[in-house]
Amino acid sequence: MNFWEAQARARGKTKIYLAAFVIITCIVAAISEMAMRHFAKDSYDPNYPVLGLTFLAITFLVALFNYSQYCNHGGSYVAESVGAYRIDPRTRDPTEKQLLNIVEEIALASGLPTPEVYIMPVNQINAFAAGTTPENAAIAITEGTLQKLNRDEIQGVIAHEFGHVYNADMKISLRLAAMVMGFFFVIYIGMRLLQVSSLSRSRSSNEKGGNPLVLAAFILMIAGAFTWFAGSILKSMVSREREYLADACAVQFTRNPDGIANALRKIAIDTTEDMPKEGAAFSHLYFDEHSGFARLFATHPPIEKRIAAIEGKEYLPEEWKKML
Repeated sequence: MNFWEAQARARGKTKIYLAAFVIITCIVAAISEMAMRHFAKDSYDPNYPVLGLTFLAITFLVALFNYSQYCNHGGSYVAESVGAYRIDPRTRDPTEKQLLNIVEEIALASGLPTPEVYIMPVNQINAFAAGTTPENAAIAITEGTLQKLNRDEIQGVIAHEFGHVYNADMKISLRLAAMVMGFFFVIYIGMRLLQVSSLSRSRSSNEKGGNPLVLAAFILMIAGAFTWFAGSILKSMVSREREYLADACAVQFTRNPDGIANALRKIAIDTTEDMPKEGAAFSHLYFDEHSGFARLFATHPPIEKRIAAIEGKEYLPEEWKKML
């Protein structure tokens, strides 16, 4: 497959998935309003769809707030959100210096600005790029990656992350993360409403359909859970579309298919799973493979397919192949 055709296809599918995010949110808001009016009966009869608009407002305002944070603070905000620490450019640590050298090499090869570099204190082999523009991008890599991979393999991983920067995947990924955070916050609001509302009301209130506040809380929790579930699947589908292109960029930037391919082989046999739980909204940024039904939530394609694509140069344009 030609790289540019694959890139256009990935962008087209991404637009469809992003539209699906908005459509699903609006449909769930409408269903929530209808459910509230049906079950609450006379105790809830406003002239406007209050609950539906509340659901939309919470989701989109939280998403907008989070995305504004990503825009204002760049990839460093995301890296620090998952507990990563920034490498001082003047570091004397040999491992950190080597990593900074690799990042500078790939920045030159790709023609992109040199991003800030972060290290996550976990043992799993993993890395991600975040930010909304190449200028505010950050790359985070785990301690496990630095310990378990050799220089060529680390270079392949870093080049893969630069591929996400090159293909503008970061902005899309952070928009998805912001939406998922909005869905999660709806669940949180529903839980808080249950905590602060009294379950005992007067008999007259119960006869009119029960406590509308408690009912609204349950509906918000169910609606939030459904959109979070659907949003997580869509988020993973978008992420999978972009991985092959980033692998192709890794090959082009390093001129070394073995670097990223061998790194993927080591990832395949790495049994450590200790990525930070507070970064759940950003899980589509880093490697996160599943099997069986859980593959719906896999943010990356199967490793064997990625290795086959790399070694077969499936996603590389002809002019790149000639340079290897």
